[in-house]
Amino acid sequence: MTLEETLSELEALGSEEMRRQSTKHGASENQFGVRRGDVRKLAKKIKTNHELALALWETGNIDARFLAILLIKPKALSSDEMDGLVRSLTFVEVADWLTSHVLKQHPDKETLR
Repeated sequence: MTLEETLSELEALGSEEMRRQSTKHGASENQFGVRRGDVRKLAKKIKTNHELALALWETGNIDARFLAILLIKPKALSSDEMDGLVRSLTFVEVADWLTSHVLKQHPDKETLR
């Protein structure tokens, strides 16, 4: 699946209600408003794809970042890449997911604290 196809699929899953709710909790306008369960279903469909995950992260889109977290290979990230992901965070829920799904599996997790 390409970046464009993935973003189109995310956009189709979005809703105005979720956009409002996420914005209320601090998300930027760069989002589609996809329910987290739908992000998980899409991740299962795509499976692990490190390159796609990094491309999704770079979009800055909140929903793309949630999906990227589920597709990324934590052990394939260098310490500098992991540090860059953490420093680019703008939404607390994405930070929580990144910590739970990626950082805790990263080989340098203790050094990165």
